[in-house]
Amino acid sequence: MVRRRKASPRRKANVRNQRSSAEHCITSQHSGAPERSLLKDILFGLAVCVTFFFCLEMALRIAGIPGRDPAEDPFVGFSAVQPLFDVKDGVASTAQSRIRHFNEQGFPVKKGPRTFRVFCFGGSTTYGHPFDWRTAFPRWLGELLKESCPGMDFEVINAGGISYASYRIVPLVKECLGYQPDLMVVLTGHNEFLERRTYSGLFERGRSLITVSSLLDRLYLYRGLSRVFQKLLPGLMKETSAGDSSPASHRKTVLKGEVDAILDKSAGLDLYHRDEAFYRGVVEHFAHNLRSMIKLCKGSRAPVILITPESNIKDFSPFKSEHESALNSARKSELDGELKSAAQLINDSRFEDALRSIDKVLAQDGAYAYAHFLKGQALLGMGRSKEALESFVRARDDDVCPLRAVSPILDATRKIAADEGASLIEFMDLLSARQPNGKESIFIPGNESFLDHVHPTIRGHQMIAEAIVDLMAQKGLVTVPRKLGEDDRKNIYARVMNGLDPKFFALKDYNLAKVLKWAGKREEAKAALMRAADAFDENPEIHKMLGSFLLDGGDYEKAVAEYEKAVRMSGDDPDMVHALGVAQYRAGLVDKAQSTYERLVRAGTMLPEAYSNLAMIYLGKGRTEDARAVLKQGLDKNGDTPILLGPYGLSLALSGKPAEGIPWVLRALEQEPADTSNLYNLAGMYALCGKRKEALDRLEEAVAKGYSNYDKLATDDVFKTLRGEPRFRDILNRIR
Repeated sequence: MVRRRKASPRRKANVRNQRSSAEHCITSQHSGAPERSLLKDILFGLAVCVTFFFCLEMALRIAGIPGRDPAEDPFVGFSAVQPLFDVKDGVASTAQSRIRHFNEQGFPVKKGPRTFRVFCFGGSTTYGHPFDWRTAFPRWLGELLKESCPGMDFEVINAGGISYASYRIVPLVKECLGYQPDLMVVLTGHNEFLERRTYSGLFERGRSLITVSSLLDRLYLYRGLSRVFQKLLPGLMKETSAGDSSPASHRKTVLKGEVDAILDKSAGLDLYHRDEAFYRGVVEHFAHNLRSMIKLCKGSRAPVILITPESNIKDFSPFKSEHESALNSARKSELDGELKSAAQLINDSRFEDALRSIDKVLAQDGAYAYAHFLKGQALLGMGRSKEALESFVRARDDDVCPLRAVSPILDATRKIAADEGASLIEFMDLLSARQPNGKESIFIPGNESFLDHVHPTIRGHQMIAEAIVDLMAQKGLVTVPRKLGEDDRKNIYARVMNGLDPKFFALKDYNLAKVLKWAGKREEAKAALMRAADAFDENPEIHKMLGSFLLDGGDYEKAVAEYEKAVRMSGDDPDMVHALGVAQYRAGLVDKAQSTYERLVRAGTMLPEAYSNLAMIYLGKGRTEDARAVLKQGLDKNGDTPILLGPYGLSLALSGKPAEGIPWVLRALEQEPADTSNLYNLAGMYALCGKRKEALDRLEEAVAKGYSNYDKLATDDVFKTLRGEPRFRDILNRIR
């Protein structure tokens, strides 16, 4: 048996220390191993997830599910989209439901082996306004191509729509790609501000989130999941009708199937106000639409030519200028007086005196578009062409009712053409090259190039067509065996022009009168109308417009006679009958106007204005229940129309139910936020309900948007409870 030696206390301590150190080492080794293993597991798991989703994305892309539609618009939707062309017996023709906005065009669906097919898109410029397709650039393009390439068949289809903006053109491009086009030509940008949409939510998200959202939308997996969630949660991507100002970023405006221009509303120009969010949204939306068109065409291997949308800036003043809201009414009036004096100084060729006066105005109100226009005229008169051009451009860009393509839209057109590899024709270069020798080097487009604010002369259309032919040859789209000289082109143009009826040219003044009157340029419209009157004496529209000018001049008896003549000539057309009722009312013939409107309502007219106007006459006579019945009938036929919603709310308030009337007026304001009459009536309803703050808030809003009837506000019994309020007195003082 081995005897163990008894360990000393010191040895026991050393053993314990060694054991402790060993245990510590073992513990350290074991605690480090799990960390490395966990990290590997995490990385392995991430790799598996990435590989899985990558494979799923690739599988979806190969399968094309869900395919990305470049025509899908994240900004707006449409209540209905009808095809532009109807197909019958192998021929595609402009649908009759679209004739109001488009030319009658037709072509065989099956393209011949030697046929080169071109579609031209845009607004009224492409359409050919103030004429029609017969003198528009697509017509001249077809004529030039036939003479240049006699061995080929050319079909140039004019798909330009009056008042059509880029977001309405995208579906047309998508439709026409189904007809095997060889070239797509696009001239768009002037009509982007014509219809009310809301973009508030877009900018509340911020630019970085918009970019991230755009990048994610390129993933098939993301789009597929989005569609699943939309079905599971249908309210997630809720859309809103035009005019809804909800800040929800996921809501988009739903527009009517056809153009519903702001200027077509009863308030017209009054509904336009300076709105930076809307302005930026329009430009962003335009850029998206232009890219969508090009991507659609690339997908179908159809080349694209873009044309810059130029306009008359030298000889056409802004449609609407708006003073800074911080200025009171008195100061605004003073500034208007100074500008009126400056305009007279310009007429007297006292350009330096005019410039000094204009600069004083701009120092206080730098965004007043008309002041910049006058400054451009003064500078031009002084020979300072470069500065004049800058002022004219600023006047166009600051126009509160921008019916001409603004600088950001022109810039976007150029940038997108470069980014997407689309061909670009600079219309301004064509116009400036036409200037005779000896003219100043700085070209400013005016009446020599345009018939009105945006529509080129016939020669301008011909120049666009010539540039397209040259570009087609340069890009190898066609082989041009016969190079046309200047005399050849002149002969082609003369042959076509000589074949047109003389009344066709008189049509220009008639259409110009309609457009100018629609846009608030009454003096220019009247001059054009008088030129057209001799050629179109039997046209009811001529007499309707003549009646309108006579009304404005206070010659009521002759005005009503002109409207009655228009009604007879039109065979009792409802629009003409309604116009007669308006004239009778303005002439003080209230009972006759009532009878005219009653005739329309009994006939079941769809015109919401007829129901609204008749109801207002009833309300003025104290026939509240009759007014409400008529408005209900109109709402049943027309749905939520602002011109009916507001009066219906007013009828409830006049029946002693202001609280019930408020929601109806609010619904009207959702669609027409700038309608000052509805804002005023809503303020009155709040006052009757004892909601003083809400009443004053709405009055403030009404005044900010142009309400200016001091006498009515000062004496209206509806606001008697507010007259002691400092805010109410301040509102009155601002109007005064």
